[in-house]
Amino acid sequence: MSPGGRPLRFYAQTPQGQVHGRRLGHGAPLVLLHPSPLSSAFMAPHQAALAARWRTLALDTPGYGQSDPLPHPPTELEDYAQVLLAALDNLGIDRFALFGSATGAQIALVMARQTPGRVTRMVLDNCGHFSEAEVAAWEARYFPDLSPQEDGSHLTHTWEIAQRQFTAFPWFSEAPEHRLDRPPPPAAQVQSMALHYQLAGEDYARAYRLAFRAERAESFHGLEVPTTLIDWAGSIMRAHTRTLIEAGLPACVRVRTADASPDARLRAIVEAFAD
Repeated sequence: MSPGGRPLRFYAQTPQGQVHGRRLGHGAPLVLLHPSPLSSAFMAPHQAALAARWRTLALDTPGYGQSDPLPHPPTELEDYAQVLLAALDNLGIDRFALFGSATGAQIALVMARQTPGRVTRMVLDNCGHFSEAEVAAWEARYFPDLSPQEDGSHLTHTWEIAQRQFTAFPWFSEAPEHRLDRPPPPAAQVQSMALHYQLAGEDYARAYRLAFRAERAESFHGLEVPTTLIDWAGSIMRAHTRTLIEAGLPACVRVRTADASPDARLRAIVEAFAD
């Protein structure tokens, strides 16, 4: 543990490049996977809350944060799961608990289905079910081209997307049923999101798009790992989480509800791992 309880940075070598992460705490290993296009920095509050009991390791998805991008364009989330598992092999970690949020939740599901003997328990949030019609209607607008423009307009567009990510899902929708009843986010929070888009670069949508397509009840099929799904009232995906629950989940999955505040969400995650 670093001074002041701040996570220590590390890199793990894999055949596909280096994976960057942040480590905090002592005990059994608990791996945390972040939403897109963010990084392991998103997991700092989670690590602080969990470090008293767990050796937390927050990993940057390849191509995000400080992790190397995959050497070849990925075609499925399994490409990311394999690299993260290889990083854990490099760190000497065989069995571990697992937390994933949004894109991280979909990658975690792949890891748990592929290597159920390695994952001792799993907690997921910001996870839902999208119909094929929804994906078809939303996908093209959800992932616009943010490549650099001479007039800097890509920066303004990135800021707008980052700002709206906190207030609507999908972010571009003006439909009342897609809007969240919450105040605008602080400028510092929007800036952090916008900077992560820029850090991920023109390929910011690679893992993001694959996870978007994987937000299906079918992603839970074949799951055997004891899992808790957080049904958080403050999630921009709350309606889709409810749809996922109504679609039916495997017997190994339990649902834990949490009020709309960020503190309630974090408390539910900590309690799920304490059960």
